Amino acid sequence: MSDFRGIQAGDMLSLRTSNGATEQIGSRKRRLIDIEDDDYERTASTTSCGDGVRLSWSSDSDDRRSVQNIKGKAASVVSRGKRLLARKKSRHEESTTVATYINARRQKFDQATKDPHNLALPPNYDGILDLSNDVLDAEDVRPQFKVAPNGAFQDIWLSKSLGIIPAPIAQFLRSYQVDGVAMMHEKFVYQKGMILGDDMGLGKTVQVIAFLTAAFGKSGDSRDRLRMRLMRRHERWYPKILIICPGTLIRNWERELNTWGWWTIEVFHGTKKYDILSTAKQGRLEVMLTTYKTYDIYESEINLIEWDCVVADECHLIKESEADITKAMAKVNSLCRIGLTGTAIQNSYEDMWSLLNWANPGMIGDKKTWIKKISKPLKAGQSHAATWAELKLGRSTATSLVTNLLPRFFLRRTKALIADQLPKKRDMVVFCPLTTLQTEAYANYMQPGDGQRFAKLVSPCICRDKKNPDPKCESCKTAKSDQNEHFFRKCVNSLHLANHLAYVIPRNEDSPPEREKAMAVLKQCLPDKWEKYYKRSPLVNYADPELCGKWKALQNILKLWKKNGDKVLIFSYSTKLLNMLDTLLTSNGNYSFCRLDGSMNYEDRQRQVDKFNTDSNMFIFLLSTRAGGLGLNIVSANRVVIWDPNWNPTYDLQAQDRAFRLGQYRDVEVYRLVSAGTIEEIVYARQIYKQQQANIGYTASNERRYFDGVMGEAEKKGEIFGSKNMFTFDKENVMLKKIVNKTNVAEALTAEIAGLRVAEINVDDPTTVAADEAEVKHLLEDDTNKDFDDEVAKKNFMNLTRTDKSRKSERTDPITAILNHVGVKYVHNNSEVIGSSKVEEEISKKALEAGQEGQQVRPFEASDPGEFFFRPPMDVCRRQFNSMAKAFGFKSPTDFALHVERMRQQERRDLLEDFYTKKLTSIELR
Repeated sequence: MSDFRGIQAGDMLSLRTSNGATEQIGSRKRRLIDIEDDDYERTASTTSCGDGVRLSWSSDSDDRRSVQNIKGKAASVVSRGKRLLARKKSRHEESTTVATYINARRQKFDQATKDPHNLALPPNYDGILDLSNDVLDAEDVRPQFKVAPNGAFQDIWLSKSLGIIPAPIAQFLRSYQVDGVAMMHEKFVYQKGMILGDDMGLGKTVQVIAFLTAAFGKSGDSRDRLRMRLMRRHERWYPKILIICPGTLIRNWERELNTWGWWTIEVFHGTKKYDILSTAKQGRLEVMLTTYKTYDIYESEINLIEWDCVVADECHLIKESEADITKAMAKVNSLCRIGLTGTAIQNSYEDMWSLLNWANPGMIGDKKTWIKKISKPLKAGQSHAATWAELKLGRSTATSLVTNLLPRFFLRRTKALIADQLPKKRDMVVFCPLTTLQTEAYANYMQPGDGQRFAKLVSPCICRDKKNPDPKCESCKTAKSDQNEHFFRKCVNSLHLANHLAYVIPRNEDSPPEREKAMAVLKQCLPDKWEKYYKRSPLVNYADPELCGKWKALQNILKLWKKNGDKVLIFSYSTKLLNMLDTLLTSNGNYSFCRLDGSMNYEDRQRQVDKFNTDSNMFIFLLSTRAGGLGLNIVSANRVVIWDPNWNPTYDLQAQDRAFRLGQYRDVEVYRLVSAGTIEEIVYARQIYKQQQANIGYTASNERRYFDGVMGEAEKKGEIFGSKNMFTFDKENVMLKKIVNKTNVAEALTAEIAGLRVAEINVDDPTTVAADEAEVKHLLEDDTNKDFDDEVAKKNFMNLTRTDKSRKSERTDPITAILNHVGVKYVHNNSEVIGSSKVEEEISKKALEAGQEGQQVRPFEASDPGEFFFRPPMDVCRRQFNSMAKAFGFKSPTDFALHVERMRQQERRDLLEDFYTKKLTSIELR
């Protein structure tokens, strides 16, 4: 098989120039790699050969040099900095070389596999006597688990790829995992690529190991450790696998491979990297592990080896088509590329294109076509203001994508498959009000009083032709870099103010430029009070509840959780915020806690995780959302707090899954804290938008259409896109509450016409868990809460626990009482906001069946962003009007009509919203 698999490795070192000549790439100056063997030493050298560069191997005495001299020459010629610089300069040119050598390998493979025996079938072990003996000892098989297996102890035959999952492994696989193994092995046999997009926690790593076991033709017993050496001795084809993953997962891959079988593994890291490359070249390893960062640096060296398969774990890291790591990964020297990710679509549909194009270069079409044919129709069809034509095209495109294209290259299953093995989870989003001081500071900062640049930034530029700008356009006169810096600083400071005022108070440890910038912001936010807070110690500012609305709520909830014996994870993407919480918890003295952030090495991180999981006294775990949200198992915790929402919903979802995964036996509650009325609402709203887009891309789900805006469309910014929306402060209202309510009203009206029964979505009070009223009252009257208004607290408590004749008697849980106590007006369950809708299914069905007539009419008309209407038939209007008159206590519809006639327009809108919101949460519509 090596005959057709071989492609001249030097082809990757050549670049065809515009005049047809061939040049060697300057960034690869080193031409010698030392290769060590048991008996002799060989050197690899590149020489010009016609249209390419040939890699020739020789053991001539003239080429023999000491290993130390070769390494010294390599180190002196190419340093890491020069290699990176050269790579950045030649990224575009090198990408054309990748396409050339990949195509060449593909052509050779396709030509050779006209004979099916030349497919990448499991290796041929016929005639190797050492592998023919039976294994009698039960301890000589792997894995060795004490838990009961899922199936019988028997091999699983993969009929489409002629592979076998051996019984020791097969017995522990679930049926969906067998399907994943079968698809990966089939792709391997035909040397094609795919993306395994299973939800987090479904065992993607185990599926890959089972697939590799079948690809190597292993038996799951101790004979497997002999296979590589015996096959090398018999000079038969034997696979070489490259696994690339984030650094935090390297040890996990090593551990799992050795748990599920016998493997010869090398980690491409440290001082012996070139020795490992020589080992791989000679076929003396089965699996080489490396990180994305290391691969990016040594891409040219690693790709001198022809890998039979490359596995990219957490491959969503290469979703940005213009990123350096994406371009480096595009050059990986393998026809079979398998990507693993639970979040193939994070920010846009182009993410999916990048992954599919990496797995199967050139087979998905170009990016422009993908955007035109898939991204734009899907995004336009999800807009609340979409016309019937846009909705029809969007839904039909989603169906075609999910049923025709994705099944060929993409496999995704969700946690619904193992729902019976997981506890319950509540994902609550808490819209925390700013404190009085925070409100003042945030409102002052949102005023564009720092010059004309911000005023221009939030207003449309009158100049449409950027190549020939209008001389009167002040915005175009401002340097773009300066404008971008200003925008970024405004965005970051807005997020800081929404979280904790101490963010913008200068500290002694800050550098002079940082102190100067922070002082300017502080004076703008608190022009008459800044000196008071500047002179106070940082600890006092951190602990002051008037500087942080979120801490005002959380400090009371933590006391409840401590009393109940819960263990808590607190995530934040800000190290500075973690420092504040660290200081607060240390000064408190009542809470034991651990901490993990990006400054810690992998070993220290794991030690912290082990400490928290095994020490029952550990109450809180402070984690960085980025560093601690990936690859960690922290099932000892049953409460999760996401302090600040991330623009990318994936980080927050991954953070939750540190606790909510297989092995968790307690119900998990997640609380996402969002500062109401601020830029954080926009951040979370975009999370909803992106999660809905992902669901549509994965399953063609009929998601509720909340937002008018369309991401990436300058003329359709709606409620959540554009800098004007980001920097607008509404201290009186929760934007998302209004949007969700209005959408639910529109769906209720549609349900009235279609005769549907809409499931209740109680957007004002989603918590219905019975509670001990005495405990709630004790919490509210505790000495630690005397800074709050006791009368307001007691009033809120009575409102929460009263019995309403029009509804079933409900009592609230202590968390709800605490949140009401600190003034939280809106909480919703994220899982109820995101997901398919029966009403939307009916609308989509009608759109797909509709003809050309009326295609530009909108199912829901929108006069202003956030104001949603539906236009039902006249008989429905009359019936609804009569119901309204009865609901508001009028003797007849005529009396109600006279009353409405005297109302102002806004009063009529408020009346309609009040009626339909109550109707949504009424028993009749449950």
